[in-house]
Amino acid sequence: MAAADTAYKERPADDFIGFEASSSEDEGEIAPAAGAKRSHSDDERETPTAAYQKCYNGQPVPPWLSGLPRLGQGTHPDINTMINEEVTKFVAHISPTPEEHQMRAWVVQRLQRVLDEWQLPRVRPVVRCFGSFDTQLYLPTSDIDVTLMLYETDRDHVSPQYESREQIRPFLYKLARQLKQCGFCVGCEVIPNARVQIIKTTEAVSGIAVDISINADSGMQSARVQRSFSQNVYPGALRALVLAIKQFLYQRSMNEVYTGGMGSYAITLLVVSMLQMHPRIQSGGLDITQNLGVLLVEFFELYGKRFNYDNVCICVRERGCYLDKRRKGFANYSQPYLLAIEDPCDLTNDVTKGTYGINRIKQTFSGAYDLLNNAIFAYHQTRTHGRPINHALDAADDRPAAKRMRGKGGHSSRTQQSSAGNVSSDPWAPVSFLSSILRIDPLAVAKRRKLIDAFHSGAMQRILGVAYQPQLVRALDATLTNNGSDALPATKSAKPIAAADASGGSSAQEQINRMKFDFANQAGGLPTPTEAAGAPDLPVLIADDDEDDEENDAFADEHDAVFIDDDSTEFISDSEYEDY
Repeated sequence: MAAADTAYKERPADDFIGFEASSSEDEGEIAPAAGAKRSHSDDERETPTAAYQKCYNGQPVPPWLSGLPRLGQGTHPDINTMINEEVTKFVAHISPTPEEHQMRAWVVQRLQRVLDEWQLPRVRPVVRCFGSFDTQLYLPTSDIDVTLMLYETDRDHVSPQYESREQIRPFLYKLARQLKQCGFCVGCEVIPNARVQIIKTTEAVSGIAVDISINADSGMQSARVQRSFSQNVYPGALRALVLAIKQFLYQRSMNEVYTGGMGSYAITLLVVSMLQMHPRIQSGGLDITQNLGVLLVEFFELYGKRFNYDNVCICVRERGCYLDKRRKGFANYSQPYLLAIEDPCDLTNDVTKGTYGINRIKQTFSGAYDLLNNAIFAYHQTRTHGRPINHALDAADDRPAAKRMRGKGGHSSRTQQSSAGNVSSDPWAPVSFLSSILRIDPLAVAKRRKLIDAFHSGAMQRILGVAYQPQLVRALDATLTNNGSDALPATKSAKPIAAADASGGSSAQEQINRMKFDFANQAGGLPTPTEAAGAPDLPVLIADDDEDDEENDAFADEHDAVFIDDDSTEFISDSEYEDY
C-alpha cells in the first residue's frame, strides 16, 4: 500500500516505535454510499451530536463515547488525534466522581475515629494512606490501602510493643474484633502469614474494601515516588496511561500480586521506563499529552512483543536505563522469564518478583497490540475503500488459547467484528478503537452507583457528624467536568446552589473551594449505639495455610473466628468472574 494511503507506517523491526501517526493530509476518507454525492461543505460542517446506538462497524457504542460526537474533526479526521481523544475520554469516564472520592476520604476518617476511641495503652494509632488512593491512580473499583502506624504517645516513633511480626500478629486479631464490634465493617479477614501481614475488610456503609497493614511505611515511600512521576515529571500523561492499563488488567483478573498479577506500583514503573527510554521523547520530538493513544499501543508492543524479559532489569533512577538482570542479582534461574524491576525506594528489592503470571500478562499485552492495530487498520480501510478488505484482522484475540475455544471457529462473539455488510457509510458514525480491548463491566457500574447513593443517603455524614451539602458536590462535579472530567454522573438530583449559605454568608464558590481541600479536616463522632448495633454480626475470618498452628487455633477460639484455607482465593478475591 502506498505511503499516502496508510494511516500508520511500519518501521524496522528493531526500532522502539512500531508505528507513527501520519498527517491529516495523508488520510483517506469514508467512501460515500452508492449513488450518493458528496457535498463540498461536508468537511467544514460541525460534527453532529445525534445519539448513535452503534459504531460505524455495527458494534455497540462504548459507555465512554455514549452521547458524544464522533472522535476527531471533519469527515477525514486524523487517526492519531482520534485515538488520543478516546484515551482521554475513557480515563475521564472511569475517573471517580467527587462523591466517590469523598466517600473514600470519609472511610479513612471513620477508621481513624474508631482507633482513637479504642484508647490503646501507651500507643497513638495513626492511619496513613498509601497505594493508588494516595497517588490518585485508583480505579473506582479499587480498594483503599492503609497502614496503621502505632507510635509512642509522646513521639513519632513506632512503639516497641509492635515492632516484630510476632508482636503484630496477635494485634491483628484484636483489631479485627474491634472493627467488627464497633460496626465499622461487614467482615474481616486476617492474613497473618503473608509477607506483609494485613487485614482485609469492607466498610459497612460504603462497601469499599480496605486493606490494613501495621507499621508498613515502605508503601508510603513508593506512593511518594508515584506521585512525583505523575504530578511533576509526566503530568497529564502518566495517570491516563496507568489507568487504562490497570483497567485492562483488572477486567482480566491480572491486577493482584497475590494471584500472580501486576500491581499498581509495577504498572507505574513500567510506563515510566517506557517514557524514559522512548527515543522521540528523549529527543523532545513527541508531545506526550497529544499522543496518549500511540503511546498506549506502543506500551503493549514493547512489553508484549519486544522486551527481553530473560536478561533485562528495568531501572527508573535518574533518566532511566536497562540493567543486566544477572549482575543485578534479580535473576531467577528456575524462572528466567520473570519480569525484574528495581525498586527506586530500595535498590535491593525486585518489585515484580511475585508476579509469577508474567507469561500470561505478556501474552495479553501482545494480543492487545494486535487488536488495537487491527481496529485502526480496519477503520482506515473503511475510510479508503468503503469497507474492511482484510477480514483476517477479525481473528485476533488477546486471551490465552484455552479461553478462545468457545463455539465454532474457536473465537467468542465478543472478538468478532462486524462483517462488511454491517459497516455504515455515515462519516459521522461513532468510532471506537479501545473497545477492542477494554469494556466497562455492569457490576462495576452498579457498584459505583451504589456508592454514590450511599453518599446521598447521608448515612456516613451522620456517623461522622459532617454537614450534608449535595448541592456543593454537584457544583464541584460541574467544575471538574468543565476542566475535562466526564466522570460517572450521580443518580440523585440536587438543589440549585444558593448565592450564600444561611450560616456564614459565604458564596457557593467559596464553599466549593473549601470543599476541594477539606476532606480530611471535618469534625464528627463515632456511630451511635443504635447504628453500631445494626451492623451485621459476622465472624472474623482468619486466613492461614497451617491448620495445625496451635497459636492460631487459640486466637481463633478467643476471638470467635473462622478458619479458611490460605490456598483458596475466595477470601481475598474481589472479582469472582473473568471478564472475557
